Amino acid sequence: MFKSIFARLLWSYTVIVLLVSLVMFGSMSGLYLHHIGIEQYNSAKKAAASIEHMTILLNNDIHDFRVRNIYNTSLVSWSEIVGSDITVIDSDGEVYASTSDIKKVPREMISEVLSGKDMRRYTRFGSYYDNVIHTVGLPIEYHGAIIGGIFFNTTLDEIFALLGNFSEIFLLSFLISITFAIILSYVHSRKLSRPIADINSAVLAIASGNFSKRLDVKTADERGQLASSFNYMAESLEQLDKMRESFISDVSHELRTPMTSISGFVSGILDGTIPPEKHREYLNIVLEESKRLSRMTSDMLEMSKMSSAEYKLDMKKFDICEVVRLAIISLENKIDEKSLELDVDFAHEQINVLADKDSILRVVINLLDNAIKFSYENTKITVSVWCDVSSAYVRVGNFGVGIEQKDLEHIFDRFYKTDKSRGKDKTGAGLGLSMAKNIMKLHNRRIWAESTSAKEGSDVKYTIFTFNLELA
Repeated sequence: MFKSIFARLLWSYTVIVLLVSLVMFGSMSGLYLHHIGIEQYNSAKKAAASIEHMTILLNNDIHDFRVRNIYNTSLVSWSEIVGSDITVIDSDGEVYASTSDIKKVPREMISEVLSGKDMRRYTRFGSYYDNVIHTVGLPIEYHGAIIGGIFFNTTLDEIFALLGNFSEIFLLSFLISITFAIILSYVHSRKLSRPIADINSAVLAIASGNFSKRLDVKTADERGQLASSFNYMAESLEQLDKMRESFISDVSHELRTPMTSISGFVSGILDGTIPPEKHREYLNIVLEESKRLSRMTSDMLEMSKMSSAEYKLDMKKFDICEVVRLAIISLENKIDEKSLELDVDFAHEQINVLADKDSILRVVINLLDNAIKFSYENTKITVSVWCDVSSAYVRVGNFGVGIEQKDLEHIFDRFYKTDKSRGKDKTGAGLGLSMAKNIMKLHNRRIWAESTSAKEGSDVKYTIFTFNLELA
């Protein structure tokens, strides 16, 4: 029914204006009727004092027709003054005198007044009046006894006429308010629909692949916050798209190299280009490239699992020093092949941490393996483990070609390799450090790298990787 913002706002404003108008009209009418009723009651009380006095005098001299005439004349005068029909009853509830032709008073009113109570209500006085009137009933007392009662009946024609005028004023006010509501609804709906239309257009642009689309943030309210959130989403999608393209490009490049080597060597063996005496040598190269492809595939699958929201760490308490020892033992042959000296420093024999043991072992092995690969022969690899109040730290350092400052910010990116490292490492795929970064991120911990000159004026650089863990 209300499909547009303008229609919804107009309906809302109309209902609000109508409800406010009705409440105000009802409240003012009720207050006015209450005020008029109090005024009539007060006027009746003043008139009743004089009428009560005359009624008592008339009772004391009931056979004097002149007193009776004066009484009736005075009753008519008071009726004109207060604007009410006046009816007087005796102690038996019979009509004693009246300015109208009322012959009988309703029994419940007689009982209430003759019991000594003042009464005020809206009624038809039995069935005497066709419309509702305002009735005030007051007792007549003499020497502490109730000898009768006085009833003042006031029609509400003037009041209803005044309320009719009120109704016309409120109707006019309502129409004026609705006119302003229409204008306000149109202006407000335009302000609301314009940014929504812009967002809709931007969403369609992003859906079609244009991730550079952005919205102008002009306000600080919910619309501005929505625009800011949309821009943040668009920027994230744009970065994600660039990462996707980069990932595909890097994967294609990393897969092409070993596959080209495998294809070339196998073809050379089959067509006789490579002599039989060199078959074993080249088949070993094919085997190493196949293993490299297998490792790369396994690493990419593992990283994909880590990116999933369902990936869970097996958090438990273990000795990080023992994990470092296991990593060193597993790489002992590689260390010996390059004649590397190993300098291990544990601040304590045992440092317990809370983490996923297998994942942390992978991080340590990766850092040690990289340190071995990029170390100059006959140099030293340093491994340090220490702790502070809340964290344990593991540091692995080596002396070698090092990492340029401009590359330090990217070495944890997937498939990232510096030009120098490409020359030193022909078997890596650039996934190890990225995986280590993901593992530490899952632990809500940090890993960082530093590379400085070993000596002033020397080309040898000392490169260290450090990560921290929660103490158990």
